[in-house]
Amino acid sequence: MKQIASLLSLLAMALFCACSSDISEESTTGSIAGSVSDRTTGEPVATVNVSLNPGGTSSVTGSDGSFSFVNLAPGNYTLLINKEGYRQNTLSTIVKAGEPTSIHMTIERIPASITADKTKLDFGEKLSTLSFTIVNTGYTDLAYKVETGNCVWLSVEPETDILRYGKTATIVVKLDRSKLPGGTNEANIVVRSTSGNGNVEVKVVAVNNAGAVVNTLDVTDITNTTVTFNGEVANAGIPPYTERGFVYDTQSTPTVSACIRKLSSPVTSDKNFSCNISGLSPVQTYYVRTYLIQNGTAIYGNTVSFSTSKQGTELSTSAVTQIGASTATFNASILNAGVPAYSEKGFCYSKHNNPTIADNRRTVSGSGAGNYSLQVTNLEYPVTYYVRAYAIQSGNPVYGNVVTFSTQSTPTSVNTYAASGITSSSAFLNGAITQAGSPAYTEKGFCVSSSRYTPTIEDTKIVVGGTGTGNFSASVKGLDYNKRYYFRAYAIQDGSAVYGSALDFVTSYTQASVVTSDVSNIRYTSATLNATVTAIGEPAITERGFCYSDSYDFPTLKHKVIRVSGIAAGAFKAELNNLEEDHTYYVRSYVIQNGEAIYGEVRRFNTGYAPVVATGPATSVSEVSALYWKATLQGAFADGNPAVTADGFVYSTSTNPTVNTGTAVPATKTEYVSQNQAYRFTRTVSNLSPYKTYYYRAYVKTDFGYVYGDTESFTTF
Repeated sequence: MKQIASLLSLLAMALFCACSSDISEESTTGSIAGSVSDRTTGEPVATVNVSLNPGGTSSVTGSDGSFSFVNLAPGNYTLLINKEGYRQNTLSTIVKAGEPTSIHMTIERIPASITADKTKLDFGEKLSTLSFTIVNTGYTDLAYKVETGNCVWLSVEPETDILRYGKTATIVVKLDRSKLPGGTNEANIVVRSTSGNGNVEVKVVAVNNAGAVVNTLDVTDITNTTVTFNGEVANAGIPPYTERGFVYDTQSTPTVSACIRKLSSPVTSDKNFSCNISGLSPVQTYYVRTYLIQNGTAIYGNTVSFSTSKQGTELSTSAVTQIGASTATFNASILNAGVPAYSEKGFCYSKHNNPTIADNRRTVSGSGAGNYSLQVTNLEYPVTYYVRAYAIQSGNPVYGNVVTFSTQSTPTSVNTYAASGITSSSAFLNGAITQAGSPAYTEKGFCVSSSRYTPTIEDTKIVVGGTGTGNFSASVKGLDYNKRYYFRAYAIQDGSAVYGSALDFVTSYTQASVVTSDVSNIRYTSATLNATVTAIGEPAITERGFCYSDSYDFPTLKHKVIRVSGIAAGAFKAELNNLEEDHTYYVRSYVIQNGEAIYGEVRRFNTGYAPVVATGPATSVSEVSALYWKATLQGAFADGNPAVTADGFVYSTSTNPTVNTGTAVPATKTEYVSQNQAYRFTRTVSNLSPYKTYYYRAYVKTDFGYVYGDTESFTTF
């Protein structure tokens, strides 16, 4: 163990010496570890020259952008980085002895640059080809694209190319004068670097003085919805125009791109041209001007305004419908609302054949075209009337055609339908008004009788609310069961009764029934009575229960009665108490239907009488050992009905013990004492605890339960 301890001590000293040697060596010099990345992209930049001053040493970054300097004397240093195509960058840092210095530097790429020797190309009125030169002033090759902004009359060569750094290129620009619009035209040519490294812009100017000229002439054939446009070509232009026509709008300067509609007219040698237009709005001011399309450009003439004329309201009167004694429905249709639109519409009617709004005038709400109707009341009958529709346009009435009709009386029509929902005391009566009549009925309902085959409103009358046609019903109650009734629907029109056909129905009746079951739970002074309602009948029963007697074989409601709540079908029962012992009783169930009693079968039963039980004194109370005592218990009973089936004793340290609260033991000896007509029984109990007071009493058991004697006691001390 001492050898192992010594070896560990030596190893620890060796390690300590080694560490001390390393620390001593690093404490005199320092180092720099750095990296270079692109300022824009953040990616490492390789082959960057890194110079360190003072010292004049240098390094080159690797593929991961890293570089390092070691064995540096402590002090201040400046690092300079540069690479072709990038801007150089410097950074100052401090080197400390024994501590590595970490730095990170960024370098910015010098963007490519493009310039042109001209800023404007002026083609004037005759030139078709010009050129300009571009120069790449950057340090890398430049991919470029020449854009003309979709100018149809310019083209360039080349459209795309690569310009080496420090080199020049010529861009040739050609002009297609056949597509050049008239007047002075300008466009821009942009030479753009496809990598986003600069662009140059050159403006192009060209003149074409051969423009087309067109005039707008007066509008003719003006109606409320149609006109004729007219135009004249004063100069076809160079190149000649390719399309001519008209543009119109409700605004004052319509164009081909902003107008209600552009109308083209065929290009012919005839300098005059026209166009018919329909579908215009009446009483509306429009503006129209001619146009020519030359070299894809629209050339417009002067603007001419015009207004369409008024459009009259048009309407038609239709046949009168739903004609009654004092009512009718007028019908009409606005075929055209007109411009300006009508401000009022309605009907006028009279007893002469040419009604106007000065006669009976009825307005109807609404606007626009379409059908409209009006129900008119308080007419006279029988009278012939004339009616026509009207509308007010610009303050003046416009009339439709005249139609005629005559008021007339139509009878109310009544139907009687079969009664439904018939019970022993009620029913639903059903009927219908199939035609309300004119004048319309003022009352409807049913009349009912049990003696008259065709009842009238002088018999029992049931009034039903409502007007118009359709089915109606009424409930009639308080009817006698199993009886025939006659009824019919009626309506009162113009003070007189109108009847439907007479029908009849018979109220229902079903006999209720009840069954008396055997009496259960018979005791000395009580019993349970049982029965079942097998049918509640129609009308339904109103009471159920039992009647009983100890002297009549067929008890009735005149004897003793027990009523049981409920009137539903099914079993029911009642508890009968305070009966006499050893007595015979007669019982039967009953129900009350329509005020009369219906009885079930008679059941007979006998109550019992209880046995008499006596508790005797305890004898032979003695100590068996220091822990246990014994005693002999005595009792006697006279038999009852039902007979005794078992006898014994129950004892406890609490008073009045029972077989459920104390210790019950059967008698070990029972003998009949003939002179007393009784039985005597005993039982010796042991395992009694010393120094206790015990309470006991004799008992017997019958089919009705337990019967106890008086409570006695004894002590074990």
